Amino acid sequence: MSASCPLCAQRKGRRACPAKGAAICSSCCGSKRRVEIECPSDCVWLDGAHDAGWEGRETERRRDARRLGPHLQRLSREQADLFFLALVGLGTLRARRRDLDDALLAAAVSALRKTVDTRQRGILYDHQAEDLRAQGLLLELRGLFEARGEEGRPVAPDDRDLGPVLAALEGALADARREGGGRTLFLDTARRVVGAPAPAAPASPRLVLEP
Repeated sequence: MSASCPLCAQRKGRRACPAKGAAICSSCCGSKRRVEIECPSDCVWLDGAHDAGWEGRETERRRDARRLGPHLQRLSREQADLFFLALVGLGTLRARRRDLDDALLAAAVSALRKTVDTRQRGILYDHQAEDLRAQGLLLELRGLFEARGEEGRPVAPDDRDLGPVLAALEGALADARREGGGRTLFLDTARRVVGAPAPAAPASPRLVLEP
């Protein structure tokens, strides 16, 4: 009988992890590789059907499309580009913030969305996140949407675009949390989406929504 996974202590360890020197479960392998686990480059689980994208995982691709699709359909092309720009940035943010999970991200997104909504009504007020850790995320979260203008200065998007994008992220995060697939279900979905090959620019992959 397989021993319990040493990372979650909940599921059976079925994948030999060279970094941990033990067998870990597929869920921890998929969600923590290169984030909490210092995976060696020759690990067999990093390539092919075991990588972070969708290769060889059609069922997962369909599930991810259903998870994000309804929220993307409400956005314009420019807003969708901002949405995917945020998904790309979340990978870097997640590498820096080991405590980042869907609940923490949702609290930060909600506070920023309220700030943008208030600003659109002509009132300058920065809403605070209830969780102090989420409050610390707000500045970094704003930076995910900024482009570089002249002389390398950050340029924030128009609030008329940023507001709907933040609402879409907030909705997608809420749906993922209700789904009950783990504390990083949305973050793992985002990682797979931006890691999948696409004919468009790498920062703007598109999900094929099927009826």
